[in-house]
Amino acid sequence: MLCLLSVLCAFAPLRELFFFLVHLDIKLMSARWRKFAWCLLFAWIAAAPLLAVEPELDDIQPRGGQRGKTFTLTLKGKGLTDGADLVTSLPATITKFAAPKDVDTGEELAYLIQLPLDAAAGAYPLRVHTASGLSNILIFTVSDLAEIGEKEPNDSIAQAQAVTFPIAVRGTLKGPDEDFYAINVAARQRLVLEVEARRIGSAIDPVIVVWDSNGQQIAENDDGVNLGVDSRLDMTFPKAGKYFVEVHDSKYSDQAENFYRLLIGEYAYADGMFPLGWQRGKSVDVTLFGGNLPKPVIVHPDLNVPAGQASVPIELPGPRPLASLPFQFVVSDFPETLAAENGSESVLQPSTVVNGRILKPGEVDRYKLAVSPGEKWLFNLQTASLGTSELYGSLTVYDDKGKKLETKDVSSTEDPEVSLTVPEKIHEVTLAVADLRGQAGPTFAYRLSAQAGEGDFSLKLDTPFANIPTRGTALVKVVAQRHGFDAPIHLSIPNLPKSLTVAGGDMIGTVGYLTISANPDAKAEAWELQVWGEGGSPMIRHRALGPGEMFTVAGDDLVRTTEASIRAIPTTYPWLGLNLPVALGETLPVTLTVAVDQARAVQGMDFPIPFKLIKTDATIVTKKIEIPDIPVKDASIKNRAEFRKDVSEGTFMWTSSTETPLGHFDLVALATVVLNGQEKIIVAPAVSVNLVGAYTVELKNPRVALKSGGKVVLAGLVHREPVFKGSVKLSVGDLPDKVTCAPIDLPEGKSDFQLTCEANPGAPEGEFDVHLVSSAAIPGRADKEEYKFPPVTMHMTIGGEKVARSSVARPSWP
Repeated sequence: MLCLLSVLCAFAPLRELFFFLVHLDIKLMSARWRKFAWCLLFAWIAAAPLLAVEPELDDIQPRGGQRGKTFTLTLKGKGLTDGADLVTSLPATITKFAAPKDVDTGEELAYLIQLPLDAAAGAYPLRVHTASGLSNILIFTVSDLAEIGEKEPNDSIAQAQAVTFPIAVRGTLKGPDEDFYAINVAARQRLVLEVEARRIGSAIDPVIVVWDSNGQQIAENDDGVNLGVDSRLDMTFPKAGKYFVEVHDSKYSDQAENFYRLLIGEYAYADGMFPLGWQRGKSVDVTLFGGNLPKPVIVHPDLNVPAGQASVPIELPGPRPLASLPFQFVVSDFPETLAAENGSESVLQPSTVVNGRILKPGEVDRYKLAVSPGEKWLFNLQTASLGTSELYGSLTVYDDKGKKLETKDVSSTEDPEVSLTVPEKIHEVTLAVADLRGQAGPTFAYRLSAQAGEGDFSLKLDTPFANIPTRGTALVKVVAQRHGFDAPIHLSIPNLPKSLTVAGGDMIGTVGYLTISANPDAKAEAWELQVWGEGGSPMIRHRALGPGEMFTVAGDDLVRTTEASIRAIPTTYPWLGLNLPVALGETLPVTLTVAVDQARAVQGMDFPIPFKLIKTDATIVTKKIEIPDIPVKDASIKNRAEFRKDVSEGTFMWTSSTETPLGHFDLVALATVVLNGQEKIIVAPAVSVNLVGAYTVELKNPRVALKSGGKVVLAGLVHREPVFKGSVKLSVGDLPDKVTCAPIDLPEGKSDFQLTCEANPGAPEGEFDVHLVSSAAIPGRADKEEYKFPPVTMHMTIGGEKVARSSVARPSWP
């Protein structure tokens, strides 16, 4: 009988009994009723839908592998089910081990990895694919060094872990942690000691320190040459004996991604390369130099790579052992050339990349460029942002007389990028390239380009991967870096699988959204999609670079600049060459819908967006429902705070002002829910918004003629948007002397208008451009803000001359 009752309680309406049982003191019940209560509880739990966990990788062991060796790779995390596939570009033979019966198969997977002896050294992405979707990326390193793990405690010289080299030691740092390792070296032995961390997906900023056997510090490095925040020491030990190598985080911070690889050995490395990039499909000699190389090494990279691929790795060809990570060599779609290194002034060709170097302290490289008055130019100098140059670039533009010209900073990185509108009488400019600190050397390289036109843009995915629920929707965020480019950008996904549909993709600012939805008949599958953006005239088209791995360094989440606080830029790894990995996941018992998929909103007026969260299980808890803001002037959701916990439906009120730019953009509704203890983001398909003016004005004839002392009637129409009910004020501006036009106030509901103009005696004869001006109060706004639209030009002739009739004038706005 009790079991029968428990089965009945499994139905959703009766499941509410659980909340009553929670408040009962079960200990006070009789044994019979206590058994009944627990039976109800278990039945309720069993009735709740079990949501499969999306795979998530927390750690891989080891972090790197030795070429020519076979080893076990262990993945740790969540949702790592037996049916998971390892997705990687690792050049290895991979065999999956069956999970042990006594191990929670959702937290660990093991694979047998066989790396061939000729596997390319470098860093490779690893992720898993399960029935619930794709996991995040972790990075695995291939080299000639064997890897061992750190053994705690090793927090002092006295506790130092003894290691023999060549070796790679895998360790972790948490807060004030300091790891020590003991090595024995011969007299005058030269060793490279290097820490891989940020370059392979760790958030720590490592410092490497060497101590002698007396506890005296003899060497230290924080940031190595062209290693970013990673560290390297190349040192010759003065005498034989025991030394101690210490690794710690420079900020002693507590990071989620807190691992490192300490490399110790006699291996070759370079400090830099030149040039830093070249044109796709072309050939070039690349020189690797510096470091401990006895002489420069020339390599010939294969640049026959697909369109959109932004870089290729360049590694030392030998000698073995190979341990240093490759440099990333830029691949462009423009012609490229090498700058003269004799300090002479050079001619810069438009749309051509010049690869140069600042070799002497205080050196300034100058380039002449032919221009014409009124032209618009974009000048770009790539240096430190590439990760392969020590140059802190300075870019200045002068006219042909040596006068500095005013430019506009349009840079989106630490590298200089400026736009210029050429002043009158200027036909030649000079671009001056220097280091801001006056420093120089072979590693102070740059890439300079000049491009005529309305600017350019680049795109980056702010979504590293997407898991689409079956019959559900996933969100893709794209960030635009506008280099003097102000036109709208439209995003698209070419060659989209038939089982998927896309909504959104219009950008009038720096952030755009796409939503990808799975059709009802979509099968479990994974895809590598590409997002492209295009805009402008002539059309400019670029692929959005995927971030690969993506995280924010703890402690850097707020960066203060003067009085403002901005979000830190996430650390990304676009050189991994990933686009937008997408997979179909499982069906969720909750969906979010909006009442409209396309909307026509009026500038300055509120626009309603009704939504509804549909749950098929009563245990789902709603935390909030929101529409994220887009970076468009004066545009926001005015009632955001109303939709917090336990809200299932409502109406967002999107608002703008008369300063909000007209055009197309997208809004996406998101719901944060808790399902079976897991927080999930539920996405509704994007709403495509066309923001328009409240009305347009049409003149029946843009040309009018009248004699001195005569009158003329200006006739036309006002076309209102259906939601705009206000009156419109009309007047004529820029009138000639002694000419008047009586203004009118066109009331609501009326579209035809007539304005009477009169030329008083003595009015000047001739042709004049006058302007029909209109404005309107915004209904319901407490600030009494008025629309002010661009005036409509009319041609007025005074003197009684006949004028030809012309086509009806229309306003220039959408």
